[in-house]
Amino acid sequence: MAVPKEAVWERDPHTAAKHDLLKRYLEAWAPILLSRHDVITYAEGFAGAGIYKGGEPGSPMIAYDVFAGALRTYPKRMHMILMEEDSRRVEELKRQMARVRARDASNLTGRLVSDIQHGDFHPALLQKLRSAGALGKPLFVLLDSFGGPDIPYSLLQELGRLPATEVMVTFEPGFLTRFARKHEGHRQSGDGAFGNSDWQAVFQQPSDQKFPFLREQYRESLQRAGFSHTLYFEMVDEGGRKLYLIFGTGHERGLEKMKDAMWKVDTSYGVRYRDPKDTQQQMLELELEPDTAPLRRILHDYIAASPEGRTVPELQQFTLLETVYRPAQVITLLRQMRDDGILAAEPRAINTKARVAITAAQTSNKPTASQDALW
Repeated sequence: MAVPKEAVWERDPHTAAKHDLLKRYLEAWAPILLSRHDVITYAEGFAGAGIYKGGEPGSPMIAYDVFAGALRTYPKRMHMILMEEDSRRVEELKRQMARVRARDASNLTGRLVSDIQHGDFHPALLQKLRSAGALGKPLFVLLDSFGGPDIPYSLLQELGRLPATEVMVTFEPGFLTRFARKHEGHRQSGDGAFGNSDWQAVFQQPSDQKFPFLREQYRESLQRAGFSHTLYFEMVDEGGRKLYLIFGTGHERGLEKMKDAMWKVDTSYGVRYRDPKDTQQQMLELELEPDTAPLRRILHDYIAASPEGRTVPELQQFTLLETVYRPAQVITLLRQMRDDGILAAEPRAINTKARVAITAAQTSNKPTASQDALW
């Protein structure tokens, strides 16, 4: 979306879904880390005004409420560092923060520090994190920009080399595909975001491959920056507008908790997901019991690619790291595929000790596996 000219603007469906996802993840993240550490830090590079025109809370207020709830259980400390370059939004954010802090007892507000900074987030955000002693300790950084190539690779590289840091980044590929080819300044911004110029090969890609190509290039950039596990959410609203929300972590447990949060996002926002590994590119509605047909196809291809078959733990690990689905969904699907005559299992009672393989009748009609990757 274009950068709003107003200090407070209307919340769109993408933003509503992002905030719901953020809230649900932080509700898992904060208790886990507060149970193990004396202080953890949450930071934003584009904090906004803290409120939308309809009165909906912004991400800083959502995060504050989650952390306040967690600190009532754990006698620890949290530090919120919020950067915003628009002075009008800074003043509004301060008003909103003062309002929510006034609700809480003084012993809680003393343990939940909110540090609102006015200025361009880079390199000021990194400097503030360093001076606050947050680097190298548990840290979650939200870089929810307006979708252009706004996040310097150098910042991601500094954050990615710290194993206790996680990031969530907004990436809207349409800006670069529409404007960068004929504008040198935009190409330079792209180089700064990706860390090299390899992404510029997007201009030679077919129209339907431009967005996936940029997504994969950005995945590689984040891996180079040090985030070993990166989960991409391709969010599509009712108008068909695409937005990538990218979560980076060094921990498989963080990846699993983010997936749990993903499937709990409110269905009313009109946002859907798609698993790029699914050869049929089926859109996935946000449902309590999600459609697992794409995962069934993905597992079929992955099992068929190995003549000796795959173990159940191997398939659960693959599902965690390579799809939008959860490991807990694997065994049920494998049992269905066994009962349908697609799989042979040893032992037949499929559990974490079993190995499965495609039956001889199925291998002759094995579909071609997709070469696309989710991260």
